[in-house]
Amino acid sequence: MAKSTIVSAVLLLACTVVVSKPALAAVEPAPAYDVSLEACIKKMTQKCGLELFHNIFHDGPDVSDSCCSTLAEMGDPCHSEFVDVVLSNDKFYARTAEYLKRSSNAWKRCKSIVGGH
Repeated sequence: MAKSTIVSAVLLLACTVVVSKPALAAVEPAPAYDVSLEACIKKMTQKCGLELFHNIFHDGPDVSDSCCSTLAEMGDPCHSEFVDVVLSNDKFYARTAEYLKRSSNAWKRCKSIVGGH
């Protein structure tokens, strides 16, 4: 698996605001692209990916209830894989413990919201 390719895909999903979904679909994955991550990306909307990314990696506001539903549907393995891939990037690695705590808090909060409905 080419980590830089996966990091690029996750950061592309999380960071692009002006690119539409059809444009994202046109990006060709590298041959070593992790198929499980591709399946995870298909479950997450761009809006929710940005909310989650900002919440965990930029101390942003809580993830909205509707995005919590998307996150819960996506599942913990996908959530963990997204976070791990971003943390493999040197820019984020130094604050791994902080980001893992935020990730866990976001997951627990979303599960409690979804479980409460």
